[in-house]
Amino acid sequence: MIAGLTANELAFVDLTDLVSYLRSRGWQEAGKYARAVIWTRDLRDGQAEVLVPERSDLLDYPRRVGDIARTLSAVERRSVGAVLQDLLSSRIDVLHVRTLPGGAVPLLEGYLAVKGVSDLLLAAATAAVLPERPPVLPTRKPFRERAQEFVDQVRLGQPADGSYVLRVEVPLPAPDVVPLVSSRDVMTFLYQASSSALEAADEVHGDDLSEFNERVGDGVSANLCAALAAIGGERQSPYELSFGWAQAQPVEHDTPSLRFDQRAIGTLRRASGYLSALPVTESAIVIGRVVELHRGRTDKLGKVTLKGDLEASGVGRREGRVTVRLDPRAYDVALTAHANDQLLRVTGSLRDTGRRYEISRVDSVRTVQA
Repeated sequence: MIAGLTANELAFVDLTDLVSYLRSRGWQEAGKYARAVIWTRDLRDGQAEVLVPERSDLLDYPRRVGDIARTLSAVERRSVGAVLQDLLSSRIDVLHVRTLPGGAVPLLEGYLAVKGVSDLLLAAATAAVLPERPPVLPTRKPFRERAQEFVDQVRLGQPADGSYVLRVEVPLPAPDVVPLVSSRDVMTFLYQASSSALEAADEVHGDDLSEFNERVGDGVSANLCAALAAIGGERQSPYELSFGWAQAQPVEHDTPSLRFDQRAIGTLRRASGYLSALPVTESAIVIGRVVELHRGRTDKLGKVTLKGDLEASGVGRREGRVTVRLDPRAYDVALTAHANDQLLRVTGSLRDTGRRYEISRVDSVRTVQA
């Protein structure tokens, strides 16, 4: 019928998944027409419209799906086959790695890109299972084993037409399965950390790479920077990362594509060495009032700023502000302390970013009397 798919194959596109796909990409219901629901999306040069059947058992359901896929292809500026592939993958998160400009690439560059993507996923999975945000990720067990278990389930899908694009498929677990490492947690962490690393690269001018140290708490690490740089290969070829989320578990926030040019790739390569050479953290105790709280909808750790007394080996005792990243349970303790105007006592490893102090590994969190 289209893109090599028959009417029977198009009929397998689940109506619920189709509606979730539209909703997750900014389409909205705008009324009804005959036995269909009108969905629209505002564009820069006007408005796009599709007619979605009310039921999937209608005789012309496959043809309607084909018409919708053509419209989505035009709106999203990618092939009909790529759109249908996503519609037929309701429980798969997808990472697309697109070379810029597209076209064939040398064999060695293609190998380096695939290896870079594998290293990138391993770095994200390792960081996602850690209780801290270190500048260099550990290679010891059990963290490495748990991260590798995630990477082993990842698959390379059918590439898109017309350009060199890696399609990396990450399946969601079955509803009744609780994995050691949540694939969705890894993918949302990967987007957050890669986005922060790209922002740091854009902010860097000259030899001062301290911007990357500031973003270690976002998941930026020497390992992540090295993997992002490796995807560009020896030629430091520009590329783009884009994330597609499974319709069975849509993501509510926007995740625009991340574009890495030659300058960013070169900066990331230097940043990997810079983060690897940072000094070892010191043990510390901080007691202070909670002055800032922030936790995004997809953040595994909440960010808390304390103002008070800091005592650490190698630093001594001083007053000031200290940032700490807390898991949900410890974050709730910080919320309570803030609401009741109590002091918070945090122990762990101290890291000096050059601009502020940050507790990179938390050992304990509790409230104390003022």
